[in-house]
Amino acid sequence: MIRVVGWDIGGANVKAARLLFTDGRAESGRTVRRYFELWNHSSSLRPLLQEIQGDLGPADAMVLTMTGELCDAFDDRAEGVARIIDAVREGAPGIPLYAVDLDSRLVRVDGGKVDLLAIAATNWIAEALVLANRQPDCLMVDIGSTTTDLIPILDGKIAAQGKRDIERLARGELIYTGALRTPVAAITSHIPVRGAVCRTSAEYFAISADVYLALGRLKPEDYTCATPDGRGKTKEDALRRLARVACEDSQHLTAGELHGIAAYIAEQQIQQITEGMLQVLSRFENGLHLPVVPVGIGAFLGEACAQRLNLSTCDPPVLSDRGSVVLSPCAAAAYLLGETLSRG
Repeated sequence: MIRVVGWDIGGANVKAARLLFTDGRAESGRTVRRYFELWNHSSSLRPLLQEIQGDLGPADAMVLTMTGELCDAFDDRAEGVARIIDAVREGAPGIPLYAVDLDSRLVRVDGGKVDLLAIAATNWIAEALVLANRQPDCLMVDIGSTTTDLIPILDGKIAAQGKRDIERLARGELIYTGALRTPVAAITSHIPVRGAVCRTSAEYFAISADVYLALGRLKPEDYTCATPDGRGKTKEDALRRLARVACEDSQHLTAGELHGIAAYIAEQQIQQITEGMLQVLSRFENGLHLPVVPVGIGAFLGEACAQRLNLSTCDPPVLSDRGSVVLSPCAAAAYLLGETLSRG
């Protein structure tokens, strides 16, 4: 048996998956997700990783992906990558550590010289590599808490044009919008209220999680990030925050009006993502016939976008035989490493 742990360390979440491989197959596993503001608590990353590793259990090898190196706790991305690698090494000492690089390779990062920028922001590559073996022609739409990855896969290969974030942003393959942490002001600058077009406040009053909690698309337990006002995560709390986007109190807007505001903001975010999908798919002759694989906490948005484009959707693949682990960057990274080590 080979026990592997995959890490995905973002700016706002730490996710990990442990898979148990026997005879080259991932028999079972489990995943862990913790909300963690790396930009505020970078010195606490190591003890958090230690705690998660203890919870998951022993590992024979680990693999790392990340996006947290971009957060402004670090002077630059190279420093962020180095600090995250150090935290993983110290949090789980003595376990061989690998990372997924921009060329889709697994590279050792626990000894010798490491090209730090080559392993920055590669979580989408791990996920797309695994999906490409299960769904050789598709568009992966991974909508997380903060960002959306739109990755075309053709003939079993990643067909993305960008590798680094700036390239992916320019090509529509990375959109900085997500289902939880995106401020409403980053989604729309106006909302309809009582038949008029009302400009919105650009204050940090409400986020996308408030929109989808108000609309019943997320449950309070899915609201895993901090609220803008530090208060509760009930539907009433969300509506109160959304009212302030129009510089109003919730008692001065009806339930129907607040619901309408939430529905409009959701519509605008769906439009943002759909436009990105059209940009990416326009590169391919049969792009508008590719099935969509929605992944992540915002998979429901991916399904809505696919419906707008009249595209079919497929469920993300299950990675363990017992069905406990589905496709995600940390699980995919663990899967790639487990397969590689199983081959010897």
